[in-house]
Amino acid sequence: MFLCAVLRVAGRQRCRLFLKDGAMTRVRHFNRTVSVILAFIGASLSAPVFAQQPAAPPPPPPPQEGTAEFAFVGTSGNSSTQALGLGGDVIVRRAPWTYNGKVAYVHNKTEGELQAESFAGLFQVSRALKPRLAAYGKYAYLRNTFAGIENRNSISGGLEYLVIQPEPHRLKVNAGIGYANEQRLIGEDLSTGEFLTGASYKWTISPTADFTDDYDFSVSFSDAGDWRNANIATLTAKMTTLFSLKLSNIVRYVHEPVFGFENTDTITSIALVAKF
Repeated sequence: MFLCAVLRVAGRQRCRLFLKDGAMTRVRHFNRTVSVILAFIGASLSAPVFAQQPAAPPPPPPPQEGTAEFAFVGTSGNSSTQALGLGGDVIVRRAPWTYNGKVAYVHNKTEGELQAESFAGLFQVSRALKPRLAAYGKYAYLRNTFAGIENRNSISGGLEYLVIQPEPHRLKVNAGIGYANEQRLIGEDLSTGEFLTGASYKWTISPTADFTDDYDFSVSFSDAGDWRNANIATLTAKMTTLFSLKLSNIVRYVHEPVFGFENTDTITSIALVAKF
């Protein structure tokens, strides 16, 4: 207002022009200030977005890997017993094919005499059809004198689907049909077609420890009462880059067992595992 009063000596028109020019100047300054503030806010908000890069996908599994394990328990003195456990598995990946072989052996001796033994073997070939879907063919062998089974051979084929994939959890389910021949220590042998299904779960607890749980179920086409399942739960902790300690619990259930034998067999062991 003071400047306007001074400029009145030059006429009202100049005053209006000065006020108009001053207002425009203030508007321009205000617009520039707002633009700078908005640009700063935008940069502040977008900075975390650029800073938080998406997690890198896990590296692909190796083309081949395997393990070998050993467990032994012995007593002497008032009684002499020995329990021996051996096992191993090998996986070979040649996309789109995957080959998997497993063996597990357990025997129990008392006073130098073999009481019972169990041997399980498996060979499976699978071919990826889609990122989560694969077809498989499998051969399995079981000798389990703990349960009165002298030899059991089965062959099957079907589909498996990866339900949960992101780490640290992974869940795979499968279903198929097959044929089994079982020779028993007592009673009649079995020979039948069967339906099979199961699930395989893995939880990577940390870079040095993981938990797995494999479940298998089968039922005979010729006798609905002849069904069985098996569950193998393992906890593995890495001690060195080569060796790990593994605690496993195997439970096998047969609804119609061999005459004179129980329905359920359980094997619990602690083994030293070498990974290669």
